[in-house]
Amino acid sequence: MIREAFIDTFGLLKRFPLLWLGGLVIGAVSIGDILLGEANPAISGALQLLSLLLFPFIIAGSYGIIREKKGDISDFMSYGTRYYFRVLLPLIVIIFAAFVTIFLLLIPMAIMGGDLNPDMVFFIAMGVTIPIILLTYFYDCFAVFSDEKIFDSIRSSITLVLFHSWKVLLFIVVNVVALGMLLFGLAFVWMGILWEKVSEIGAMDPDLLASMSGEEVLNLLGPDALFATAVILFIWALIATPFTLAFKASFFQRLGDVPIVEQQVGVYDEKGRWYKY
Repeated sequence: MIREAFIDTFGLLKRFPLLWLGGLVIGAVSIGDILLGEANPAISGALQLLSLLLFPFIIAGSYGIIREKKGDISDFMSYGTRYYFRVLLPLIVIIFAAFVTIFLLLIPMAIMGGDLNPDMVFFIAMGVTIPIILLTYFYDCFAVFSDEKIFDSIRSSITLVLFHSWKVLLFIVVNVVALGMLLFGLAFVWMGILWEKVSEIGAMDPDLLASMSGEEVLNLLGPDALFATAVILFIWALIATPFTLAFKASFFQRLGDVPIVEQQVGVYDEKGRWYKY
């Protein structure tokens, strides 16, 4: 199933070029965030907020193209507008639920005098956030492909993940590995662009390098490092965004075709008749 979805992803990206539009937009915002944000941090914050607000529109529009099986800009805009809040609002609910859960876990520890150091808070936050993300991973697919509303899409995602937990986990692992390989390859491109300066820094005293901060190392690389980073992030967003959405949609559609067998709870009476609770 995952292999078929992975192969089908490339077919979707080839048949519907508009799926690349989301990556193009996010990539452009990323470049602006780096290049303009260096001169004015306020612009950087505004662009980051813009990308967060645009992403639900891109998700809904991309899923709309896949759902309708038409690479029409009108479908992209129509689905992006119609399902924008169906994608955004459940995400807000999920984030709020994660924060509330973390807060409720930290209160007893603080009352009992537990050591709430940053590492402990981080591990608690990850222990809460990761399961919530996994369980609600397909809420956006249910919102667009199944026309489900806020809480229905969240509940349906939880049900689907619980019934197909191993398949979902394997799918996420494959997705992460694919994106990791892409990022690894782009890291080599980044080093190739800055190879001369990277070589000079590599020849420096290791103890001196270890004592330097990341910002100081970037200053040694010069302004070319900023431009190279912006280009690499643009390529990353351009490829990773449509790939992730298309792969997720393809897997969701295949997973939705697998029937979920519900276990009925009941008893047999003395005559062998079944009574469902």
